[in-house]
Amino acid sequence: MGLGMLERFEGRVNELESVVRELAIDITTGTVVDRVPPEKVWEETGERITVVRELIKELREYLTILKPEKVPTIQRRVTGIFERLDIFKESLTQEGAEEGTARASIDELRKALEEIAEFTSLCRAIQEDPSEIIQIILELRENQQTDRPPMTPAKMMRLGDLVKNARESHGEIAELVAQLEGRLAEVKEEYDELYFSLSKKEE
Repeated sequence: MGLGMLERFEGRVNELESVVRELAIDITTGTVVDRVPPEKVWEETGERITVVRELIKELREYLTILKPEKVPTIQRRVTGIFERLDIFKESLTQEGAEEGTARASIDELRKALEEIAEFTSLCRAIQEDPSEIIQIILELRENQQTDRPPMTPAKMMRLGDLVKNARESHGEIAELVAQLEGRLAEVKEEYDELYFSLSKKEE
């Protein structure tokens, strides 16, 4: 975890926005229209839909690290998007699909693109305001990689408290955020590693 992770995260958000923009333009300009055979619509969009799904999956992983307490919201957004994309694909690729089905499927794609736009806005909001525990760890990483002075003992203690509190909170809502345990374990390992590293430097 470090600043490089944030750069990769931002890069993936940019990629997702670019692909979504292309799909929206195709719908607006008539490249994807409801008067063509369903298989033709899928031929024009299928590869990019696959890219969109993969980017969203990757961004979901980043988001659960940056804002663990938002896991239920993140998962709900992603599930909603994937359901619409599945309907879009299935309506175009199922046996016996007729030209009239393309109109409904394109409407579903429009709605999916709107939800993806909201998802990318969530991504940028979390990037600007990750959980406090993540902000401190990123600061620790940056200090290690530059000539900045080590983090103060008070801030190290604050990080330890945050890890402890997060683990306790997780125990209360484990059934809602099953993925959180692995993320918190990673954070704890990061904290222990950084604390040991700084302690060695002070010696």
